[in-house]
Amino acid sequence: MSLLHSLKVPLCLILSSTLLLGCGEQAKDQRPDTAPLHVDVLDLTPTTLRLTTELPGRIAAVKQAEVRPQVTGILKNRLYKEGSQVKAGDVLYELDPITYQSNVNSAQAQLAKALTSEETARKTAIRYRELLKKKLTSQQDSEDADAAFKEAQAEVAIRQAELDYANIELSYAKIKAPISGQAGLSLVSEGSLLTAEQSSYLTTIVQTANVYVDMQQSSLAITKIRKEFFTFTDKNAEIPVSITLEDGSVYDEVGRLEFSDTLVSDSTGTVTLRAIVPNPDNILLAGMYVRAHISMPEARGYLIVPQSAVVRSQSGEPSIFVVNQDNKAVKKPIVLGNEIGNGWVVKEGLVDGDQVIITNIINIKNNNAVVIDSNTETTVTALTSED
Repeated sequence: MSLLHSLKVPLCLILSSTLLLGCGEQAKDQRPDTAPLHVDVLDLTPTTLRLTTELPGRIAAVKQAEVRPQVTGILKNRLYKEGSQVKAGDVLYELDPITYQSNVNSAQAQLAKALTSEETARKTAIRYRELLKKKLTSQQDSEDADAAFKEAQAEVAIRQAELDYANIELSYAKIKAPISGQAGLSLVSEGSLLTAEQSSYLTTIVQTANVYVDMQQSSLAITKIRKEFFTFTDKNAEIPVSITLEDGSVYDEVGRLEFSDTLVSDSTGTVTLRAIVPNPDNILLAGMYVRAHISMPEARGYLIVPQSAVVRSQSGEPSIFVVNQDNKAVKKPIVLGNEIGNGWVVKEGLVDGDQVIITNIINIKNNNAVVIDSNTETTVTALTSED
């Protein structure tokens, strides 16, 4: 009796397990297969585009000069209008020239005295040469007379140099524009004492007909851009650069890329690119921040996919789903390039003719069966529309 009672519980467990296992297998056999997902696809075809690279930039003057005095004196007059266009050599300021004019007068007098002494020494030397020919004087006296004449000539040269220097200082009393351009705000007024080699400048002159746009780009990105440039047909093609102003408006004039620096900044790891842009209406001011768009030398065919079709992993790596020949979704990693409207240029990972899934992406997993409802072709207008 006790033996039968001890076998009841295990026997019941065995029977229960068998029944449950049978039911589970039956439920598994009766579970329907996952239905194919209905999707729309994009038939990839190359789109001909002239890509651009957008970089932050800052306006710099082609030429900019800080005007400073070269001699010391009291400022007598300001002879230019602030903000006006001046030419190289125009007088901007005038110092009181009395002291420097006095120095010129003194130097002229010293030169006149030296010239008189030179003439006297010349005549004496000639007279001694004649006397020596007649043996009425010694060789030593004749040589001394020649030496005195040469010393007088040297004295004339010294006095002439002193006069030239005095005239230069007098000319510096008129402070002139070193370059042509637009003169800025005057930082001094009449009656101010100006000193030679002072650190503060009087005003600035900026050439505004053309301006530079200096852009910073990482050395790695510059290397990629250069490699892409080398693949173009015309190596000497002019590279246009367009400008977007701080308010978002597009600047009318188009410039060109001038050069890239040959050194990488130690602190930022960036390289400076420089473009030159026409500025006939003085809209671009030195120091202004802009967005510069550097166009590729020529148009090429690129594969473009909608941004909404791109999925990213937790690490941010982009990928995309395409439909293979078995009508199954295949996840492909891709390398993205430029942003074009609402689309991305795909540099690597896709080929012409791939069918990219553009709908129902949130429900798709790799190797899912799919049913294609509609096909569309790649168009830039479709990608850039706001719909």
